[in-house]
Amino acid sequence: MTIFILYLLALTALIVSLAFIPLILITAIPLQAVYYHSLIRKPVVWGIALCTVAWQIWTFVQNDAFPLGHVVPLVLMGSAVFIIYNLYPSIAFPAVDQPKMSYDPLNLPIKDDAQMAVIEHKGVTKAYPLDYLIHGHIINDWFADRLVSLTYCALCRSVIPFDVTDIGPLYVGAMKNGNMVLADRKTGTYFQQGTFESVIGPLHPRTLEMVMFQFLTWKQVKELDELPQVPHVTEHDFRAFALPIPGAWEKLTKGDLTPGLSAAKRDKSFPARTSVIGITDPSVSPQIVYIKDEIIKQGIVKNTDREVILVAQDGAVNAFRASAGGKPVDLAITKGNALKDQASGTIWDIRGKYKKGPINTNLHMIMTSDEYWYSWKLFHPKSELVRI
Repeated sequence: MTIFILYLLALTALIVSLAFIPLILITAIPLQAVYYHSLIRKPVVWGIALCTVAWQIWTFVQNDAFPLGHVVPLVLMGSAVFIIYNLYPSIAFPAVDQPKMSYDPLNLPIKDDAQMAVIEHKGVTKAYPLDYLIHGHIINDWFADRLVSLTYCALCRSVIPFDVTDIGPLYVGAMKNGNMVLADRKTGTYFQQGTFESVIGPLHPRTLEMVMFQFLTWKQVKELDELPQVPHVTEHDFRAFALPIPGAWEKLTKGDLTPGLSAAKRDKSFPARTSVIGITDPSVSPQIVYIKDEIIKQGIVKNTDREVILVAQDGAVNAFRASAGGKPVDLAITKGNALKDQASGTIWDIRGKYKKGPINTNLHMIMTSDEYWYSWKLFHPKSELVRI
């Protein structure tokens, strides 16, 4: 009877520790269930483990013997404790806080074609390599007196920085609907990255505030007149991304598989991992989305109806308002990789910063999202697809 109880307790601990897997992968299970599981998993698993150990010590003292048959269930309980501290998203992908900035960015081991997220906020400009960001999924960093959480969902490739000064740093809480779930450290409130909206927790309801940013390659960043601050990265920071379970990442991202999002809820107009550029700027309504490869092939895409110009260079796509200083602009990419208004001859750098010419002002940046089709369509179902 004793061994039966031990195995029952061990099985319960294992089920509780591993329950997060079906909770995040089965679309029909609400995110609220994942949240409540995050609150009980450690108390339940540790409670079972500690009570069982105390029971075994008492049994040993009473009988002056320890049954070898009890070893296996105790090992299983130990495995459950290991799982709750090693396989959960917040542990597997530890957020980085205030990374040290490099004193010599040009000598960092960053390849020219590396994608960078460039954030200019409160007069401070920093550039973060996505291949560095992917390992922790989140970088919490200060821009003057404002705290920004740069978030990167590796599964759907959605990169979004948020100003979280009022609520504090974020970490990876879970994954749902094929998209990262964020949580704040102070209260543990869950936010769906793709919608910016809270789902459950003490801060609910609340909407995260997106910060303007741009995608550039390292080659483009190095050509800027003013080099942004860049984290001091090493070769190790650019290691291949992997999950704690060997081979799991390759299987999860193979073909049209979208873990956490059922095929029934996925828009199948295009393959799930078709790269798209969505316009998220609130000034553009209804939202529009483009196939990224079509923009890259064209180079410059102007949407007259929405007053938006998209610029593709070296695999990075950014968007600007189709006017500057109250005058319409017709952009072209120059030989020096700058932007030129073909009517006035005004020159801006690839970020839209004024260099020379009669229109003495910066281009107005437009918020975009470079992500996969499946996630864009799920969280922006009413957006209009524009084909080129």
